[in-house]
Amino acid sequence: MATLRIEEATWAKVSSLASASSDRYALFIGDAEETLRTLPPKSINTCVTSPPYWSARDYGHSQQIGLESSVEEYVFKLVKVFSEVRRVLSDNGTVWLNIGDTYFSGCGTIKGKPPEKGWKRNKQLSLVPYRVAMALQEDGWWLRNVICWNKPNAMPSSVRDRLTNTWEPVFLFAKSDKYYFNLDSIRIPHQTDDVTERKRAEKLETNGKAKGKTELRRWLNSPRHRVTIDGLKEVRVRPNAPKATVLASYLREALIIKGKNTQWVAEQIGEPFERTRHYFRTDEIGSRLPPEDTWTKLKKLLDLGTEFDEAMRVLVKDNVFRNHPKGKNPGDFVSIAASGNSRDHYATMPLALAEWTLKSTLPPHGVCLDPFMGTGTSGVAALNLGGYFIGVDILEDYIKNFIQDFRDCQPYPSLLNLI
Repeated sequence: MATLRIEEATWAKVSSLASASSDRYALFIGDAEETLRTLPPKSINTCVTSPPYWSARDYGHSQQIGLESSVEEYVFKLVKVFSEVRRVLSDNGTVWLNIGDTYFSGCGTIKGKPPEKGWKRNKQLSLVPYRVAMALQEDGWWLRNVICWNKPNAMPSSVRDRLTNTWEPVFLFAKSDKYYFNLDSIRIPHQTDDVTERKRAEKLETNGKAKGKTELRRWLNSPRHRVTIDGLKEVRVRPNAPKATVLASYLREALIIKGKNTQWVAEQIGEPFERTRHYFRTDEIGSRLPPEDTWTKLKKLLDLGTEFDEAMRVLVKDNVFRNHPKGKNPGDFVSIAASGNSRDHYATMPLALAEWTLKSTLPPHGVCLDPFMGTGTSGVAALNLGGYFIGVDILEDYIKNFIQDFRDCQPYPSLLNLI
């Protein structure tokens, strides 16, 4: 995919609206939804954010999100925010969204009794992240992945009637079904090389370990396995081949016109009768498509027309089994330790996780948005990767702290000179 760069005029406009800015970041103090309304459309490439969790923490601000009286209200507010995120997102943009769950407690009672059914009962896991994700789907987003962020240093729990929570979901959303995603940037090393796979396959076949194992036998008989054993470099396929019963009916009609039988055909093409007769059987169980060379013989022998020439056309494809040279797809499980910071804020998204997400969705010199920036972890990650950052938060202290931290870091080169 072509390199994506922001327009200098667009960045200049964003910077002019910001509460604080540099040639690398633009920071806004205010409500996320209201602030995003002021930004130009299609002015960002990706969004990495972790909104305040529902019923988890009081930030002491009248416009904060997270202390709504109901999950429904919390979900409604987030959908409105992300509606504005979608507006300012490029057409091939993405969103990484991390939300932790919570256990329902303090529910209302009817005549002093809690409800007997439903999830709004004490000790119920609220499934807040998934309620948000489904609401965003309904609002037009494409949900592409649910990443399991495993926290090997998860906070211990004193509960005795359930397991400790050691992971959180991170959702990957896209604005459309076609979007920027650089998988190569996050590939991981293969566990085995091609030679090892070949030796493993040979061992399975020669020592009989596959006996009675249907799935393994299917693999051992597959073209991919034959590549590793026999060194097969290509395969010949007929991707548009008709149903065997359809072709059999066609062959039977031609045979009738010739006034011959299948025994005669078998003798003429030099193949066993038991094999040849299957090419003329019109039942699903017994019908077989003739191999490439046999089809050529039948066409000539029976004076066939061109009706099935395209359908029976053979394509040659490379079928060499090889590992991807840049590594394998990492999958939807990532293990990254949770981390705090020097300002006594237990960060919900560690820097390593923010960088991992951005490596795949932040184009070169692209713009990352975090509408709930907090300590600015996603911003630091974006800057580390050579991008721009737009951060929004209702608390002025977070903005001031980010600016100070940025000044304390080694100066970054100006990307505007690269445009």
